[in-house]
Amino acid sequence: MSAPRWYWAFLVVNVALGAFSQLLPLYAYFLGASAGEVGLLAAVGSATNIVASLFWGKLADRTLRRRPLVLLGFWGTAACYALLAFLSRRSALFPLNAAATFLWMAAGTAATLLVLHAFPHERWEREIGRFNAFGGVGWTAGLILGALWTTALARLVGEGWGLRSLALMLALVAGFAGFLAFRSLPEPRAVRRTSFLDWTSGIGTFVVERLRYGPTYLLEALSPRQILRFLQGRTAFGPELVLCYYGELLSFVGFALVFAPFPVFLRQRLGWPNEGVFALYVAHHAIGIFAYEWARRAIASWGHRPALAFALLVRVGIFAGFAAVGRGASPWILPLLFALAGITWSFFQLSTTALVSRLAPAELRGRGLGLYNAVAGLGNVIGAALGGYLADAFGYAAPFLSGAALLFLTLPIFLVESRPAP
Repeated sequence: MSAPRWYWAFLVVNVALGAFSQLLPLYAYFLGASAGEVGLLAAVGSATNIVASLFWGKLADRTLRRRPLVLLGFWGTAACYALLAFLSRRSALFPLNAAATFLWMAAGTAATLLVLHAFPHERWEREIGRFNAFGGVGWTAGLILGALWTTALARLVGEGWGLRSLALMLALVAGFAGFLAFRSLPEPRAVRRTSFLDWTSGIGTFVVERLRYGPTYLLEALSPRQILRFLQGRTAFGPELVLCYYGELLSFVGFALVFAPFPVFLRQRLGWPNEGVFALYVAHHAIGIFAYEWARRAIASWGHRPALAFALLVRVGIFAGFAAVGRGASPWILPLLFALAGITWSFFQLSTTALVSRLAPAELRGRGLGLYNAVAGLGNVIGAALGGYLADAFGYAAPFLSGAALLFLTLPIFLVESRPAP
């Protein structure tokens, strides 16, 4: 069965996203940022991810529109990337990253819902895996583009303009992806058609409600009674999904502890050039393209939670290997470790997305996926901020080993239920 045409638009936009994922920390380092500042920069993006995921997930359920959200995410991201080329102060990177993250999550939240709506229940894992593989191809191509671009132009115009010109190129790529989405992305046939005025009214009503009643909702959510109810799993999502969110939160804290300061580790501790950083991440994402099919088969054979536990256990060893490189082990093992990290990410990401999609009530699936992204964002906020601090204060082995220990402690949460979700 051929893939929907709009998958190609997401492949192209992932070229821009993949290159930008390393461009931002490398440009911050070029402007003089420490590992702690780079970690804080990642934390700001992840904090924005929390707000954006909940906002766009609720809006997707409320308006039942997907296509406008995707176009807003694509073209809004393109505008933010273009602006990066004109920034020369580290402080300006924080609001830019927040804006880019917020706008992109409009498309990111809508994309999974489009996949789930387009295919029957029994094909979800296969299609989510195939959709992610398309994104992985684009992400890997973006990293290769970043490596080649910084290698060629840095020697001609210097490191600064090499990085800034890459930002402009990524803006053009994201803009072109938006054009492809505009041409190929339909609204699902079963989705209610509404006018543009209805859609904007939905946004306005939602924003006004949040501004008017947001503090009340927040105080209610933070009350001891509400916290106790959530800890007990007494929510609309049910105890199984709440437990999944707990495990996800701790996992993403562990991931961010390691990967937030990692580009600075490569540049500062190992002395790698920018193109070397891009090239190393190619190993991670290139192998991930093929690993989604392995992950799908493993989930079908083992179950969702055992596949998650396998991914976390292997990552414990990977993060310990990173610490060994920082202590003097050969840096040539890093490509192998990054390839293994790509395989385990495919297992983790496919398993958790499928679990959330299956365990969330149908009428709350958009909010369930939005909450999944928000929990991931919260974990990244904590892990990125803490990882940068630990790297500056105690050396890079501290966040690497802390991340490994946290993932090991998270294993029992995912092993509580060891059968596939129905």
